Amino acid sequence: MGKAEILNDIKKAEEKVRAMALDAEEKRKQLQADGKRKAIEIMDAAEAATREKNDAKLAKAKAEVGARKKVIMEEGAKSASALVTEARKKMTSAKEFVLSEFERAADA
Repeated sequence: MGKAEILNDIKKAEEKVRAMALDAEEKRKQLQADGKRKAIEIMDAAEAATREKNDAKLAKAKAEVGARKKVIMEEGAKSASALVTEARKKMTSAKEFVLSEFERAADA
């Protein structure tokens, strides 16, 4: 093998190495872009799942609060109704008491 052939082989090998390095760099960039895209997709999916869970918890809490509010309102209505009934029962005796006190004061 002559010097010219050896130099030619070295040149070809260097070109091959440069081409391989460029291919490797392209692959690295592509893998990096794919990794970023996948990371964003994973983050988006996680955020969506978290949002769904939070929305479900909020809906459940609102339903529980609404149910508790209904019970409290019903209890309050019953209590108010009992107070009104009791007041009506005492109204007649209160009127009689006021009238008798007025008559007693008028007679005095």
